[in-house]
Amino acid sequence: MKKYRGKRLAVVLATFAVLASGCADTGFGDDTLLRPPRATGDEAKIQDIISEQAGGDYTLKYPQNGDNRSAVIMRKFDDEKYAVALYATENDSKLNVSIIAYEEDDWKCIGTFNNSGTGVDRVIFDDIDSNGDDEIIIGWSTYDQNKKTLSAYSFENETVREMTIDETYSSIAVSDITGDNVDDMILLSLSTSKTASQAKILQYSEQEKRPISKLNTLTLDSDVTEFSNVMVGKIDKNTKGIVIDGKKSGDILTTQIIYFDKKQNILVNPLVEALDENNTTNVTNRKDSMTSRDVDGDGIIEVPVVTQMSASTDKDASSICSLTSWKQISTADNSLKTKMSAVINYNDGYYFVMPDKWKNGAVTALSDADTRQLTFYVWNSSTGSLGDKLLILYRYTKYEWSDIDKRALFKLDDVKDKSTNAVFAAQIFNTNAQDKLNITEQEVKNSTKSIG
Repeated sequence: MKKYRGKRLAVVLATFAVLASGCADTGFGDDTLLRPPRATGDEAKIQDIISEQAGGDYTLKYPQNGDNRSAVIMRKFDDEKYAVALYATENDSKLNVSIIAYEEDDWKCIGTFNNSGTGVDRVIFDDIDSNGDDEIIIGWSTYDQNKKTLSAYSFENETVREMTIDETYSSIAVSDITGDNVDDMILLSLSTSKTASQAKILQYSEQEKRPISKLNTLTLDSDVTEFSNVMVGKIDKNTKGIVIDGKKSGDILTTQIIYFDKKQNILVNPLVEALDENNTTNVTNRKDSMTSRDVDGDGIIEVPVVTQMSASTDKDASSICSLTSWKQISTADNSLKTKMSAVINYNDGYYFVMPDKWKNGAVTALSDADTRQLTFYVWNSSTGSLGDKLLILYRYTKYEWSDIDKRALFKLDDVKDKSTNAVFAAQIFNTNAQDKLNITEQEVKNSTKSIG
């Protein structure tokens, strides 16, 4: 049998998006039918083989997460191709996976295996044993969604070998975070009545011929009840890690970063101890839907830290804006450094990046949901009061825009709302041409962008 060589796929979780490898991934069939509509060509031959392996009627099973969502996943790289078929037979409660290879101008099954899972969580293709060929990694759902199981399949000569994996997971990522040029399987597990939340690395063992746990198990925040967004990537210039946004009770979102400390030879989770100025709350805790991401396009993931902006005590709390500061961690001292700060207007779908001259509490912002206005003021910290008005951002319907006096306004063409054709505009209130807080029209346009 030929070797099936494919580019590595790095799996990113919470949406669990697998980065595209350039390999084809197509499928056919309908999960609601025992038999999919009759296909033609290669697909017809593959369908015949599935029917033969099933021994009759079967139901195709579709992965619920990841990029590979087909029940029959077609893999192609160069001139070599194979298919991974996932299905259940009519008279068997177990799930089945058949690997069907194209050899000598024909398709044939080179391995069929079954699993007691209740469904298919995801399918990952990755070279976890560094032999140059992608292994097939399948996560299986169970009745306990926080205890999914794993199996992996490796091509050997004319057949496929199944590798047992004695671990469960809530979320999974596959990437080389230990820096040894071999991809690791990173399993994230939520807490149970008996165990704390944890992260564990599995690495391929040549001796056991399967992935096993070789490094320390890392304790995570056990107050997290759901891993909502997991990203694998650079967390600083020289370090790859995993950034985990998780939900806590009370609609709180929090962020953890795990990476491999080469000096100590262990996994670490530094943000567990990243407390606010009162040393009471994790600084990343937020009642905000914004998740971690690379906001400035430098290839490094930033973490959002949300704080309420200043306002006098007579202001309605709902009108006081929050400031979202995007921060990168420095693994040298595990400190967080701000890369960008913005006021995010979720209702109207845009954000305003704070200019450097407006940082450090010099400017604050209030929103008015009724008039759809976001207003920036000078903040007088010595008196605890609002100062001069600096800028208003407006959202108008196209009918309102046609009727108003526009002489003091300028449009923000980079802000779009395709569903309503709304018009976004701004008005500057510079009080002194020499004032260091004054802002220009071009600065406002450069700072105001659509979300997404």
